[in-house]
Amino acid sequence: MVLLLILLASSLLADDYLDLNFFIEPQFAEDEIYLKNFAIYNIRNDSIPQTNIFAGKLMNTHTSDSLVVEFINLCKSKIIAPTDYCFYDTNLEKPLLISNIESDSVAIIKHKIVSVDSFKVGIFSLYTPDFMVKNKIAANAKFDFNFLEIAKQQFDYLREESDFVILLSNFSKYIDSDIVAEIPVDVVVSFDYKGKKNGKLANGKTMFYSILSKSEYYGKLRLTYQNGKIAQKWQKVKL
Repeated sequence: MVLLLILLASSLLADDYLDLNFFIEPQFAEDEIYLKNFAIYNIRNDSIPQTNIFAGKLMNTHTSDSLVVEFINLCKSKIIAPTDYCFYDTNLEKPLLISNIESDSVAIIKHKIVSVDSFKVGIFSLYTPDFMVKNKIAANAKFDFNFLEIAKQQFDYLREESDFVILLSNFSKYIDSDIVAEIPVDVVVSFDYKGKKNGKLANGKTMFYSILSKSEYYGKLRLTYQNGKIAQKWQKVKL
């Protein structure tokens, strides 16, 4: 009985980890998507759960929706927020993560919760109105311009349902600062097409991370649960 109690106490005190791998603007070549998908799928650590997240421009050329859909269906990630998909090819086998666009033809989720033994991470995604302006988007996609209210709704929900909240943002860093002034998420990961300097945003609480994966790097956010708190560490990793 004593040994059992010792083992139970040890398990409760043990650290718990989660790696979130962010592929932002990967811009894969058409003839490399199978090879790249294989390499990404085999990013693994025997003791640390991994979740891959894709956002921004997935392919390196302006191409038809069909190729983007082929890659989305091929890749193993359940968290995808592409900016080169225009809602014409509706044969998606998995939903997109977009909190402020709705469609009657494509499956969209407003948030995603990733769980490990000791904690949960809530993720939601906001697109900029520029996405609708710069691209010829199919009529089945409807943009909601009240993004600040949507951000608040998603944050309030995820704050109750998870222990750590991440905003995946297509806005500029300046707008991100305005957003987190109202909703102090733990982390903003940018999927704007321009790289930005990492660091705390103006609210002094939210960490901002930016990486462009077209140079074959990805951003690894390692979350560590220890003594009731979640610590974070961001790394730029070569694929």
